[in-house]
Parts: sequence; C-alpha cells; structure tokens
Amino acid sequence: MNLTHLHLLLNHVSIMAALFSIAIYLYGMLKKNSSLTNLALMGFVFAALAAIPVYLTGEDAEESVEHLAGVVKANIHEHEEAAEVSIWLIGISGAIALAALIFKNVKFFSTSAFALIMTLLSIVSGLSISYTGYLGGYIRHSEISTNIIQQNSQGEQGGEKDSD
Repeated sequence: MNLTHLHLLLNHVSIMAALFSIAIYLYGMLKKNSSLTNLALMGFVFAALAAIPVYLTGEDAEESVEHLAGVVKANIHEHEEAAEVSIWLIGISGAIALAALIFKNVKFFSTSAFALIMTLLSIVSGLSISYTGYLGGYIRHSEISTNIIQQNSQGEQGGEKDSD
C-alpha cells in the first residue's frame, strides 16, 4: 500500500463517517436521545481525524496521477481547492464535537444554540467533504469523468455540449 492508496481508501471513511454522523445527530436531536447525539459527536471527531491523513496524502496522490493520460489538471486543481476548505470545516466540526464530549456538563453544550450551531456546521462540513470527494472522482474515474472532460474542453472552445 502506498500513500495514494491510503488517500483513496481513507477519503471514503471520512466522508461516510461525516454523513452517518449527521443522520445520527439529527435523529438523536429529534428523539432527544443523548446517547445518539454523543455517538454522532464521536463520529464527527472520527471523521475529522480520518480526514487529516487524507489531506496530507493528497499531494502524493496528485503526483501519482497528474501525468497519466486522460487526467485533466483542472480537475485536480478544483479537487485540491475544495479539500482546503473541507479540511478546515470538518476539523472545526470535529473540534467542537470533541469539546462537547469533554465538557458535556458545561451548560452551553446542552443549549439549543449549541444544537443549532452543531447541526449547521456538521451539515456544511459533511456537504463540503462529500463535494470534495465528488470532485476527486473526476480526476481518474473514466466512467464518470468523460462528460466533464468533454465539457471542460468544449467550454474552453466556447461551445456547449448537451448532457443527455
């Protein structure tokens, strides 16, 4: 296993952990179940921790594919730009979730204001990290990237392609 393989493997872990944690958190809030909300908070921490090696191995993954046939550097650049935003958002979500778990007896972490902040931040960070993974798929997956490559080349030439 090399760093590129690690990058590809762990990006799915951090994305799925974030998405499942959002669902568990929302359900726990709806049912007023502190065990579920605590589980979701642990999931946000796990997603943030899993995202760190994904981000750190991104440069190695880029170097391993940037010269391959069919790889569009613009797709790599967009993925990299999205990753820079996502790592901060998921990191902040994880840090706040960890603080809530450690300081759960502090009144702020049981308020509706905290619940709203955590809900919004987790949704935004979950969508961001998912979108980053989505963009990453266009780098090397020919089964999904053909239309994007064609659209990129058509867009550069000023034409538009029908997306049927």
